[in-house]
Amino acid sequence: MDLIELKSTWDLLQEDVISNDMVNEESLMTSLHSKSKSEISKIKRGLQVKFVIGSVSILFAAALALLSMIKPAFNPLDFIFSPMESAAFLGIMAITLAAMVVFNLRAYAQIEAVESSALNLKENLQNFIKAMKKAIAFNIYSDTLITPIIVTWVYYGYAVQGHPFDINLRTAFLIILLILTALLSYLLGRFMQQLKFGKYLDRLCGYLESLQ
Repeated sequence: MDLIELKSTWDLLQEDVISNDMVNEESLMTSLHSKSKSEISKIKRGLQVKFVIGSVSILFAAALALLSMIKPAFNPLDFIFSPMESAAFLGIMAITLAAMVVFNLRAYAQIEAVESSALNLKENLQNFIKAMKKAIAFNIYSDTLITPIIVTWVYYGYAVQGHPFDINLRTAFLIILLILTALLSYLLGRFMQQLKFGKYLDRLCGYLESLQ
């Protein structure tokens, strides 16, 4: 999800509505259904594009995995993996991408709900915050899933392949690398998202608390 666009949507709502920490519900609702319409449409189009690209990537990875098993001579990753290893790697990538597409669809559905919502100010703000948190989580966990898979499989191809698979320094480092890469990807992703949107999200939560 394009969080810059999502952030700018709420910024537009605040321009004529929030002044001296006071929120006018009628003005905010008017802005929500006018100024934000085009911005939310951009977000939805971005999600649609990501869904299409993700779906095509799933089909492509699954097809290559299947071909690698059926026809070992056709191995797109023969420079690093055997046919079965290529099939396993591509299969894992397809499953991971499928999970990300499902998450993306859920985020899209929530954005649509915010766009068409006729709820009061408090509930609209709650839904907007949920949508933004979901977008942030999507960005964090997508990197946390994909990066360790790629890094550990590349290490496996160059350092472990061709050696007996037993408990030794190579396999121990493979497991450690998987855990460390996942942890570092998560921490870095969370730090970057917090750096970009943490204060902004805190301000939204502060507005919500003022409506309690």
